[in-house]
Amino acid sequence: MAGILGILSVLLFIALIIGIIKPSLILRWTNKPTRLKVIGYWFLSIIITGILAAIFVDTSIDSKTSIKNANKNIDEENYSKAISTLQKIKQSDSLYNHAQTLIKKADSLSNLTAEEKLAANEIKIENAKKEEILKQKEQIERELNSINVGIDFAKGSTIEELQMDIVIFGSWAKIIKDAEDSENLEIKNLGKELKSKVSKIQINEFPKLRAQYAKIVAKKMWENDIYVSTNGRGNKYINFSGGVFAANKNKQEFQTQVQEVLNMFRFNQSRYRWYKEENEYTFYTMYEGKDSELVTFEK
Repeated sequence: MAGILGILSVLLFIALIIGIIKPSLILRWTNKPTRLKVIGYWFLSIIITGILAAIFVDTSIDSKTSIKNANKNIDEENYSKAISTLQKIKQSDSLYNHAQTLIKKADSLSNLTAEEKLAANEIKIENAKKEEILKQKEQIERELNSINVGIDFAKGSTIEELQMDIVIFGSWAKIIKDAEDSENLEIKNLGKELKSKVSKIQINEFPKLRAQYAKIVAKKMWENDIYVSTNGRGNKYINFSGGVFAANKNKQEFQTQVQEVLNMFRFNQSRYRWYKEENEYTFYTMYEGKDSELVTFEK
């Protein structure tokens, strides 16, 4: 109904403009149409539209929204606004009793002394800290449970899927860092437990991730006559062999392209030969840390 009345108001305004320009187009039923009559009829129509709006338009209060806004106002210490919002909720509303409780709360808080307000705020901050500690504890426990159940890594068939495994390591590192920074002893201990498990997983999984990465790249590079393999303890070295690498410029350009991703997989060296059996090679040193170290993506 509100939409219909809105359209009607617009049409009446348009009719007013047209009538002022040429009254005879609007006042077809009178012999002497004038601008004054157009304005008079327009005012009469507006009055009637207002009466219809008052009768038919739903002016009921959205009690859920009012409760939500009132709680926000109470949190912001705007108690008078909260009370005025809640007082609009009618007795027939299912949330009326809840609104009355909030009115009493807002009224009580508005009458607190400065010392009482400070104490109440300290309690509020303390409760928020407890809630945050509880959430943090639950998050760490969820991660520990998922690790205990078992997570498959290095199963991806694309480089992006393998990178997502490393992203999981990074998310664990963030949780562990937050736990280490916590002042709560239980959170710290849970963080230590998670760190120990994550380090062991990374020691086991990074070599597999590097081997799988090399296999995927080898398939892509084969048609370009570039052969890819890994060797060394934990597959720390990745080898690229192909005629294109006879030129040092090509080695440098290729290394620039793959440097970031090779670092992500924690390859220690990338080695370039212009044929597979060549004894000499050009190498670039990259990640020199341990696989057990937590994953961070900070540059």
